[in-house]
Amino acid sequence: MELVYFPSRCRGDLPRALLFEAGLQFKETRIPRDPSWPARKSEFVFGQLPVMRLDGGRRELAHSHAIARYLAKLTNPSLLGDTIDEAANVDMWYYQTDDVFMFVIIPFYETSASVEQLFNDKWTSWMAPFEKALSCSEYLANGKLSLADYHLFDIAEVMLHFKPQLLEQTPRVRAHRDRMAARPGVAKLLEYVKGLPFTNSGNF
Repeated sequence: MELVYFPSRCRGDLPRALLFEAGLQFKETRIPRDPSWPARKSEFVFGQLPVMRLDGGRRELAHSHAIARYLAKLTNPSLLGDTIDEAANVDMWYYQTDDVFMFVIIPFYETSASVEQLFNDKWTSWMAPFEKALSCSEYLANGKLSLADYHLFDIAEVMLHFKPQLLEQTPRVRAHRDRMAARPGVAKLLEYVKGLPFTNSGNF
């Protein structure tokens, strides 16, 4: 398996975490997002990254959600739910988590916005549903580990490094982040990405 992404964390950490958690060997190719990138977009099915190259490069799987779901099905299908109702619950939390992930990431690309002020105003309201869910369980969906938990970890990691005092205002999300970080595969991920920026924006 080969993961192709930019030299940043952002959309790369979720597939990396699943690969490390499963103990799968993989190669990572990092493509700089510099002036040469637009000319390379045609190499990829949707002109964007990440992509996963499979079967020695004979197949290419694009889109971060498709890659995450593929790796979950391949390595631990329970992450997607064991019944149709559980799967719906996982999807509900996973896609809500992704909505918030975009709220958190996009401002770093908008230099006209005050990222810090936006987070001051919005962080606790964004996290309120997660705080409520985590008051009943250590996990977001079905009382067990799911793909949504890995994606919430992505969000908490951004805030831990950008403005940790805000993360402390959502103690259940902070505790969830720490539990996830203690998982062996996630700990390997954190070592692997040490020093990488979160985005390609040049701001964070």
